[in-house]
Amino acid sequence: MANSPHKSISTLRLGERDFVWGERTYVMGVVNATPDSFSGDGVLPTTGEVQQAVDQALRMEDEGADIIDIGGESTRPVSIYPDAKPVEAENEIARVVPVIEGLIGRLEVPISIDTRKATVAAAAVAAGASLVNDVSMLGDAAMSGMLAESGVPIIVSHIRQGGHQGDVVEDVLGDLRRSIEELVSAGVERSHVIVDPGVGFAKSGAQSMALLRNISELRAMLALPVLIGTSRKSFIGAVTGESVDDRRFGTAATVALAIQGGADIVRVHDMREMVSVVKMSDALTRQQRDGTPDA
Repeated sequence: MANSPHKSISTLRLGERDFVWGERTYVMGVVNATPDSFSGDGVLPTTGEVQQAVDQALRMEDEGADIIDIGGESTRPVSIYPDAKPVEAENEIARVVPVIEGLIGRLEVPISIDTRKATVAAAAVAAGASLVNDVSMLGDAAMSGMLAESGVPIIVSHIRQGGHQGDVVEDVLGDLRRSIEELVSAGVERSHVIVDPGVGFAKSGAQSMALLRNISELRAMLALPVLIGTSRKSFIGAVTGESVDDRRFGTAATVALAIQGGADIVRVHDMREMVSVVKMSDALTRQQRDGTPDA
């Protein structure tokens, strides 16, 4: 399988677990500790109500999640949601840290903190998070230093605020390379970096689909594990007509295609259904090390 999109990349330890890239696809479950999630699944109507978020994370683990990603600020684009507002760091910390603390000792899979702010990431790591998921592509200048000091791995998610006029795949590759260089220069180990092409972030539907068709190129050129997050996004609804709270079938198609392209992690809301999609897609597209089919 010399040309396989699932070619092995260095193993990464998150929490108490080793993630062996190329062996199988890992599933990240989304827990939105916020009342205004774009997908309609936010679990905190008011700050301080954490039990629902804790229960959701535990249920996702039972259903097959390999990582739980906890976020306290909606990333809804203002272009689509005019009422979208940023959350102050103190409020974001107040939303996510009690959830993390409520899961420590109960959740066996690692916790990721979904944030754009270094102070929030640091507070979450201190509470027990093992991974930072930064959807701003290092928009906070302090993020690289915090990561280097803590030794915690990062998911760098692509976004170009001005959008894309040329080849979106080349744009994403170039921008992510610069972010990786910034992290390494700050002292972050390259093997601690996971990349996300930012499907749906400041990208048209056509551009998002172009990225999905070129995951194998992104993975090969960057030689790093790739996370794909398509779950419930608007470009799916534009094609299928599914409402935002029920885009399972459209999401399933994108998850299957992402795995065929070599995605290492898929980030999803509908855990039980997508775990089945991942298992079947892995059986169809991956091979055991001796070269025989998995199933």
